[in-house]
Amino acid sequence: MSIYVMSDIHGLYDRYLQMLELIRFSDEDELYILGDMIDRGPDSIPLLLDMMDRKNVIPFLGNHEWMMLAYLEGMKTQYGWLTPYSGGMSTLADFNELDEDMRRAVYEYLRYETCLVRVLTIKGMDYMLSHAGFIPEREDWYTEEVDDLNRVSDLLFGNGPYSIRAIPEQPEQPPMACVVGHLETGRIAGGTPGKIFTRSFTNGLSLIDIDTGCEYGENGVLSCLCLDRKRVFYI
Repeated sequence: MSIYVMSDIHGLYDRYLQMLELIRFSDEDELYILGDMIDRGPDSIPLLLDMMDRKNVIPFLGNHEWMMLAYLEGMKTQYGWLTPYSGGMSTLADFNELDEDMRRAVYEYLRYETCLVRVLTIKGMDYMLSHAGFIPEREDWYTEEVDDLNRVSDLLFGNGPYSIRAIPEQPEQPPMACVVGHLETGRIAGGTPGKIFTRSFTNGLSLIDIDTGCEYGENGVLSCLCLDRKRVFYI
């Protein structure tokens, strides 16, 4: 059994399938996908449907899934899902092509079966998985536990205390690696486009950003981190 982490696939279903083949993903493995499965790419809904059929693929809510839920629930928000930048138009069009039962199933999958934070201990090392930021409580957190989705918008957009820039400002604590997506690694000071970003801090925390820009299509890279083998795969 191996434990894998991906993030920010952004509707590039073919790239996701290629990665599963590359890592030889099996029913005994686990794959955590840290949100932003949808938007910008052409096949967001087929990707979600595939994930829904795999019990060993564990989805996280990202800011793009949050925007989709906000739209479907009629929430008023400053974040625009159906804009060229967010890229939700094709996702919504494909969603509306589904029959009513499947639309309900996709909605409930995102609203009630996604994670916000998961903490794993693998070979003596603690990992905190989330879409964009660090949670000081070090506890698992699930979307179904949140009555008002506005409560988690800062976490999913990496704002304020949940910004990766706030990680080195945390008080000293037991070692933990924070594995996130959301911010493409080429946009981090010292980061390299197309490669995961890692940095350790004196307070015991470290950052592993695995958003390597899959959203850029042919010019982007999807990465997959194997936690138990400490190996990175790129496509």
